[in-house]
Amino acid sequence: MLLKERLNNNYDFLRVFAALCITLTHSYNLILKNDDEPLMKLTGNRFDFSFIGLSIFFSISGYLVTKSAFTSLSFKNYIWKRFLRIQPMLMLVCLLSVFLIGPIFSSLNMNEYFKEQDTYTYFRNIMPLFGIQFTLPQVFTYNIAENGLNGSLWTLIVEERLYLLLGLPFLFKRFSKKILISLILILNILFFLHFAFFNENLIKYFNGNHVFYVLIFLNSSAFFLLDVDFSKYSKSVLIFLGIISLLILSIFLSLEKSFHIILIPFIVIMIAHLKGSTNKAGRYGDFTYGIYAFSFPVQQILISTKLIKDSPLNLFFITLLIVIPIAILTWHMMEKKMLALKNCIK
Repeated sequence: MLLKERLNNNYDFLRVFAALCITLTHSYNLILKNDDEPLMKLTGNRFDFSFIGLSIFFSISGYLVTKSAFTSLSFKNYIWKRFLRIQPMLMLVCLLSVFLIGPIFSSLNMNEYFKEQDTYTYFRNIMPLFGIQFTLPQVFTYNIAENGLNGSLWTLIVEERLYLLLGLPFLFKRFSKKILISLILILNILFFLHFAFFNENLIKYFNGNHVFYVLIFLNSSAFFLLDVDFSKYSKSVLIFLGIISLLILSIFLSLEKSFHIILIPFIVIMIAHLKGSTNKAGRYGDFTYGIYAFSFPVQQILISTKLIKDSPLNLFFITLLIVIPIAILTWHMMEKKMLALKNCIK
């Protein structure tokens, strides 16, 4: 996205906000204080801030990646751009995890650690498309909640598989927008029937949380394919309040998930098109991915070293003090340079 275009919307602002929401929730989860998480307390343990963060991420990704798929020069160009956005950072994260964090925080000695097969299979995380490995040998074994090195990466499994789905128009020349919209509509209908009439027994796979976020992604994709004019809707206070009211009302209905998969992406993309001072959030760069990729490992390190014992807010703010400079550095030294190569393969 060109800088001029980026400074004309709220995508960067929303992404940073989403990353902060997820980091906040993890600050509670990783020291087993889930029930004290602010949004969990406010909603009676129904939603946490990571729900908001993930909903924002998948909404934005569905809309913008679909735009990329249908404006890219070729399938190779589209896949190359997706690779540049995701894989370089994962390579860096994996290298630091295996050769720095692992040896320092494993209860094994260094020779034993580097003899373990799981030390090297961790590099599968560079391509989440095929699944990921959360742990390294005896690393963070005695942490409070879990020993996973980077639990945030699960979302990239879902994201990368959806990226391939959106490449279908390139692979199958007759695969039109109408066909993709029809498939998304069918999935929405099945999802609704599953919860409304079959007591969650129609398709058991739909009960997984990842399916919920997949449908948020795909419905955002459908909004782009349908050429919905969000610039017009974002100017209407009545439409905005009406949709927010529907969203709140749906929370008290048994079909809330069926409403959420449509209303949430609509609201997120509508907010993204609002004009205001937050449009300039990305003026100095997009630090979202760095915050997202490094927060979980930093939190686990802080817990492992006993620097944080029982204060989620201390964990949250100290994590940000460490991670934000890393995110700024990796953006300018790596991500920005990688993205500049997007048209090298056409």
